[in-house]
Amino acid sequence: MTIPDLLWLLLPVAAAAGWFAARHSEAKSSRHYWNYTRNFHQGLNVLLSEQQGAASELVDNLSASMSQGSADTRRDTADTHIALGNLYRRRGEIERAILLHQSVIDKTELEDDVRATAQFELARDYDSAGLLDRSEKVFRELIDSPHRGNDAFESLLQLHERENDWQQAIKVAVNCQQATGIDCGVRLGQYHCELAGIAIKDAKPSAAQALLDQALVYSPECARALIMLAELAIDANDHARALQLYEQVEGLRPELMPEIIDKRFEALLKTGDAQLLEAFVKRIHNQRNAYSVIRRTRSVIATKYGERGADRFFKEQILKRPSLKGLRDWAQDQLALSKPGERDKVQVICNLLDQVVEDKPTYRCHSCGFQGNVMHWRCPTCGLWDSVSTIIGVEGE
Repeated sequence: MTIPDLLWLLLPVAAAAGWFAARHSEAKSSRHYWNYTRNFHQGLNVLLSEQQGAASELVDNLSASMSQGSADTRRDTADTHIALGNLYRRRGEIERAILLHQSVIDKTELEDDVRATAQFELARDYDSAGLLDRSEKVFRELIDSPHRGNDAFESLLQLHERENDWQQAIKVAVNCQQATGIDCGVRLGQYHCELAGIAIKDAKPSAAQALLDQALVYSPECARALIMLAELAIDANDHARALQLYEQVEGLRPELMPEIIDKRFEALLKTGDAQLLEAFVKRIHNQRNAYSVIRRTRSVIATKYGERGADRFFKEQILKRPSLKGLRDWAQDQLALSKPGERDKVQVICNLLDQVVEDKPTYRCHSCGFQGNVMHWRCPTCGLWDSVSTIIGVEGE
């Protein structure tokens, strides 16, 4: 780690030191403050050094300060332990972090909230070290604590999510909702969808159906559950049911139309209801659509009503909602129609548009801004559920 990187890590501790300095400057006696400052700088020196044995000496000295000082000094010293331990963890020196955080927990004379914070950070140390059983144990101990209980629930849920342990995640989420009043409905819906996906892979459609129904109990507006139920309905040749579910998805999350348009047309075509198909195509014709919807509808129109009507629909739609993808495909159409002398020039344009379109992401997380070309129901960057959707606009759909 470079010195500039380390300095960024030290900023929170420096800010805390400034706050403590202002607090102690108002005190009648500055003796405890200078003791604290000496300990703080000693901690920074150890942090910057490569001496493996220095952390133990730091713990001994800081522990003495906690035992001998006033209540304020003990709390300040404990906060120093915790802050320095966090910095060690960020540097990857997990053993030092554990040593510092455990030293705070061992001090029974400290306030409960300080010890709870140290426990929380110790659990994070174990997590960083890959000691997930120990991490889970400490988080579970904190769940019933009046301090850091909500944080422990959140961290425990994240731990089970990373491990794809959806059964345990469901138990913790239900417990969290009952104990804290925090709404975990969206998460619970997604957890049941994850289990339903496993059941589908194992060729257990009835189990998947039951899990998805339960997902909608916890999260009535879970578009993912509705989409999966529609796909199960298509597999069971219940196309009318599938169309009802897709209608619900469009009403709840119209930006997900590109995700369902292929299956929706599949269900429409399998019903054999020409009037129903025509009504749906007409509705699409009268609205502004994502490009994937335009492209799929164009192919259906070409098959059912002829190429001329399909081309007319396509041109009208890309004028309503211009996009790079639409321009790229229009240029490909023009390539086939261009004269021999102009074909090379049009081909260059097509190649350029291909490169531009390939570089553009298809999906974006509305929470953290993550972008990618694969649909994720849980953002791989911020971990938020149901926050990723199709990018609609000139550079997207």
